[in-house]
Amino acid sequence: MIPQKRSFLYQPDMLNSIIYWSWVVALFFIGLTFWLEVTHFQWITLMFFIAFAFFTWCGIFFRKISINDQNIVVSTILNPQGSQININEISNVKSSKRKISFVFNNKKHEYLLPSNSIIEILSLIK
Repeated sequence: MIPQKRSFLYQPDMLNSIIYWSWVVALFFIGLTFWLEVTHFQWITLMFFIAFAFFTWCGIFFRKISINDQNIVVSTILNPQGSQININEISNVKSSKRKISFVFNNKKHEYLLPSNSIIEILSLIK
């Protein structure tokens, strides 16, 4: 029994993280290119910088793993309410210094987290 709800920020597996953050950084460089091409700040440059800031914020704060009672709720950018994973149905839990992976419903889930979050999640799962 977990006494309180715990939340952890995560990033998806390495390949998906690289793809997502490459597109986000591309928005910044497109805005910077527009700004330097026309030699003064325009509204299109502002829109690219706002889009960069928005997608950076979404990429960091919408990805959460919440553990409460006997469920793990994994929230993503496209599904902020998250998908429910029952702790008892998790199998094949593996962890390394920055990554945790497990199998749920014959699907492998991999997440990149800080090392102290991995230690805490492992203690709550087992």
